[in-house]
Amino acid sequence: MLTDKSIVIVAPDQGLRRSLAFALEVEGYSTKAYDSLWKAEAAPTAFCTIVDDEILKSEAQAVQSLRDMRSRIILLTDGMSALQEHAGTIILTKPINGSDLLEIVNSMAAVAG
Repeated sequence: MLTDKSIVIVAPDQGLRRSLAFALEVEGYSTKAYDSLWKAEAAPTAFCTIVDDEILKSEAQAVQSLRDMRSRIILLTDGMSALQEHAGTIILTKPINGSDLLEIVNSMAAVAG
């Protein structure tokens, strides 16, 4: 397991959090999953944060929180999200392809370490 390369997953849907965590842990990544951004903000720094855009609908300060994050962000969107890309953000449109997500995570891991 990559002990120094953890991934934070933020999604209100427990099934999505579990699915993403399982897929990434099978590949050797360490994950921490949260149902809100404010909980994830207290997490140790990760090289990558995966965020479901449903958070944007449920948390008033979500867009600003995303902009303030110290890690690279992979935003899972329905294609209709109002969030515009900013430096360090990669947008994947749902439904996501697991191999596409893994390819992005692996490339981020290679750069981070």
